[in-house]
Amino acid sequence: MDKITIEGARTHNLKNVNVILPRDKLIVITGLSGSGKSSLAFDTLYIEGQRRYIESLSTFARRQIGDMAKPDIEDASGITPTISIEQKTAGKNPRSTVGTMTETYDYMRVLFARVGIPYCPVSGEAVLPQSKERIIRTIQSFPQGTKLILLAPYARNKRAEFKEDFQDLLRKGFTRARVDGTIVNLGDTEISLDGNVAHNVDIVIDRIKIDSVNNSRIAEAVISALNLGKGVCIAYISEKEEEQLFSMHAFSEKSGISYSALEPHDFSFNSPFGMCERCKGMGQINEFNLDLIINEDLSIAQDCCSIASSYSTVRYGNIYNNLARLYRFDVNTPWKKLPEKAKKVFLYGTEKKWTRMYFVHPDTGKDWIDHIQWQGVLHEAHSRFAEAKSDRYRKKMMELMNIQECPSCKGSRLKAYPAATLIQGKTIFQLTQMTISNCLQFFKNLKFSEKELLIAGELLKEIRERLHFLEEVGLHYLTLDRTAPTLSGGEAQRVRLASQIGCGLVGITYILDEPSIGLHPRDNKKLIQTLLALKNKGNTVIVVEHDEETILE
Repeated sequence: MDKITIEGARTHNLKNVNVILPRDKLIVITGLSGSGKSSLAFDTLYIEGQRRYIESLSTFARRQIGDMAKPDIEDASGITPTISIEQKTAGKNPRSTVGTMTETYDYMRVLFARVGIPYCPVSGEAVLPQSKERIIRTIQSFPQGTKLILLAPYARNKRAEFKEDFQDLLRKGFTRARVDGTIVNLGDTEISLDGNVAHNVDIVIDRIKIDSVNNSRIAEAVISALNLGKGVCIAYISEKEEEQLFSMHAFSEKSGISYSALEPHDFSFNSPFGMCERCKGMGQINEFNLDLIINEDLSIAQDCCSIASSYSTVRYGNIYNNLARLYRFDVNTPWKKLPEKAKKVFLYGTEKKWTRMYFVHPDTGKDWIDHIQWQGVLHEAHSRFAEAKSDRYRKKMMELMNIQECPSCKGSRLKAYPAATLIQGKTIFQLTQMTISNCLQFFKNLKFSEKELLIAGELLKEIRERLHFLEEVGLHYLTLDRTAPTLSGGEAQRVRLASQIGCGLVGITYILDEPSIGLHPRDNKKLIQTLLALKNKGNTVIVVEHDEETILE
């Protein structure tokens, strides 16, 4: 069949229209406003193509998608599966960017994971592999008497019940595991994990006390943990409730920090593996405006911070007094006269995870000692805001906040370690901040060794092609990190057009809605060439358009 036939179309303004359209051609539907252009293209051709395609699916799939109403026509033939590329179809999700919409960023993630050079975000040096022997010596050199639990990572953010896994581990001689932070016995029949929720599982290899007598046992446990954890193990210090990662894959000499091997999901700001923990992969945070929440003429004892818990309460009065004693300031000093270190510890918390504090009840005189994890009044306020059920309270707090660049990731959306990975001096975030033209030029000029090209060759080809398509549809000025809600209708349509070309589908009917809107005449010629390229691949391209140049083409 070499033509699409529509008979008796009566949708909206169409008055019993019959149309015969040639297949595998560039077709323009034009006319006055209200003449029925969109009714024919989108409400008739597109809807009927979608409806027929869905009817070909299984009963289960149709039930999930739902039924589509048949357009008001007498008959149609020769219709292929249709894809509509309308304006303003990019969505409002700020997690969606030009890079993710065109899949360019997905290929870049794989490229950085496979051939990028990881750097330590603390020391700034390139991380290198380290031997099992070095890891063993480091753990053996922990302070004498330290009680350790050696763990081997088994699963990270994996949705499963792990019943069969636990049975298999029991048969291999492992009796305990740490599941979502809690140590459990693998033989316990009461262990029940929700398979729809992501879990973290680490296998307990051994519980050891650091002592020269136990050196051989420590070595044996570390080797076992590294083998099971595929080159990674965890030393958990129970007294301090702290843990240290040891990796054979990546180690920084200067900072003494180990890192796990990088995977493509580590570069995804939409994945728990890669997203910045502070902003959850958004690059921005709602942070309290200090000018609005602090009265500089009042002191901490006078509740100078409007969102902080009151000094008059027993718990927080004692915490503020302990902070004043430890960091040498006076809670009665006006805020504007406090040293910067005192302000910082009050607002953002202490560097130590746990701080030993001395408490006294003001009425009874009873005293006690407690260990407090002080993360600052801003963290406390954010926690209350996140848990708040009252819309009135949330609205009141929002009035005291500003949208700011995330201080942890500096807008990169990623965790510090993957974000520091370089390819020829550029991080993945720096590349996404470049314009499409500059980014394409960078990837065209990339030089790799023969060994690296075996890994990167196909990835580079896909990245260059997608960037080239974006440039060809007149979007050379956009950046890959530009979010979907900020795109204009025409830009969103051309981004989708570029991504469809990159898919390489054939035998499809593409329907576009005035793609030339807002384009410079020079870029309009590029757009027409792109539409022709889509047609030349074996597709039918139908465009609702007023542009004379496109009509003549």
